[in-house]
Amino acid sequence: MGKSKSAIVRAKIVYFFKETFRARSKAEYKEIFSRGLGDDTAGVSGAFPWLYVRAFFILLILFTVNTLVLRLTKNDLYVPSVTFLGGITFSVPFIILLYELYPKRDISLFLIIAVLVGGGTVACLISQAVYKFFPLKNEWLSAVEAGVLEEVAKAVPAIITIAILKQKNPYACFLVAATVGAGFSVIEDMGYIFHYSDKYLAFYGSDIQATVVLFADRGMSSFCTHILWTGAIGWAYCYIKNPFRSLRFFLMILVSIGLHICWDLPLKGLWQILDIAGCVIIAASISISIVHISRMKTLAAEMDLTAFNEDIIRESKEMGERLRFTNAANLTFCLAATCLSVLALLFCAMPIGTDYRQASFDTKEDFIEYLQGGLVFDIDKNRKYDPNCENWEVRWIDGEMTYAIQKERKGEYVYYYGYYLYGDEGDLDTVSVDVEINDRTMRYYMNEYEFGNEKVDVVDVYGNDVRIYNYNQMNGTVIAVITAEEFEGYDALVAISASGCAVTVGCTVILVSLRIKIRRLKDERQ
Repeated sequence: MGKSKSAIVRAKIVYFFKETFRARSKAEYKEIFSRGLGDDTAGVSGAFPWLYVRAFFILLILFTVNTLVLRLTKNDLYVPSVTFLGGITFSVPFIILLYELYPKRDISLFLIIAVLVGGGTVACLISQAVYKFFPLKNEWLSAVEAGVLEEVAKAVPAIITIAILKQKNPYACFLVAATVGAGFSVIEDMGYIFHYSDKYLAFYGSDIQATVVLFADRGMSSFCTHILWTGAIGWAYCYIKNPFRSLRFFLMILVSIGLHICWDLPLKGLWQILDIAGCVIIAASISISIVHISRMKTLAAEMDLTAFNEDIIRESKEMGERLRFTNAANLTFCLAATCLSVLALLFCAMPIGTDYRQASFDTKEDFIEYLQGGLVFDIDKNRKYDPNCENWEVRWIDGEMTYAIQKERKGEYVYYYGYYLYGDEGDLDTVSVDVEINDRTMRYYMNEYEFGNEKVDVVDVYGNDVRIYNYNQMNGTVIAVITAEEFEGYDALVAISASGCAVTVGCTVILVSLRIKIRRLKDERQ
């Protein structure tokens, strides 16, 4: 890369960074919210993206505050706000970023919001209607069905919207289609957060841990899933002439469907990591190329890029001399808000001082192992009542022995079998085992647990700690609500509190110092 090109690249990065965090005037807010409205829609916007950062931090802080209130008060009235904010915190700012990168002024932010809500809703209606009539229980086939169905369901409203808007610019079509994908993603994310954070703790309060984990998982994945998959289809529809007659257009649809299928494959361990990483790299590479090439072509058609680059270098230097302390203050505030939000969400996700917590098990065998305390028992459910064996305990009604418990030692454990008696025969009623834990011998009873159509007998060593459990027949996992330890996690609470205080004090000192420096510079100019 030549020296001049290298200078331009460095200047662009510096200029982009400082433009993102510098203070904004009312006129700039008015410009971005009025862009695409009225008759003044010609030309391009010279502004660099900045609104997306403010939108993200506002939504992140609001989500954190509402989640913290729900965590501390257990007031279910905050569940809707946490669900809504959790679904939009990542996706909406990302769409705003793509909107700000679109250089032309013929699309309004309000149109983007309308497409997000309307297009996403139509896509969900189409997909759910088909799911209703063609349900699949096999995980592998479900991944294929989801990939094909959902990509087609999103492509339909995206292409219809592009046709209605009569857009010919490839980036604009990418933006519109990506917005439909974002709407679909928002609805899906809110559904996941609501379903999994409330289902298993229905009688014990919302599961904040699941809420925070899903918020981070679904939010971070939104940058490389539905939004980009659908956006690529919209771009191909506009970029390729006669798309429905072109093999390249259907190839792009197949790429999006393939990425979606790979993302949903029920893989585990290293294979899942490699699969997800490959999907991220491919989707990001395609989308970055689309955005960069389309944006540069749009700008080149409207202005002299050489002069534009020279202006960037000059304005970047001027801005560095004039506003670097203000930008540093804004950046410090953003970092402080992010760190404090992360710490607050960590606190919410931890079972600190809670009565119940959620535990996940990869298989039903892992869940059974937990219930039995990792111990292995040799229970004979077919054992018959032995009239020649001495009864350890008996019960009488009207002089007749009606119930008896017989004792039998197998290995290191003593088993007790209880029978309802009918003469010399009996029906097995209960089985219990003497187990020594922490130098204390306790008797634990065998109970029956259902895993789909299968019933398994388990010695409930820790069964009393389980309030409710759910078995997923699709992937074989078990999620249970378990009694939390009384003082569990208080060491983590101390660490989180100390970190929060350190971040607050440190950032406050930096902000005060920067404000003093800014005030001095202002006085020197006067």
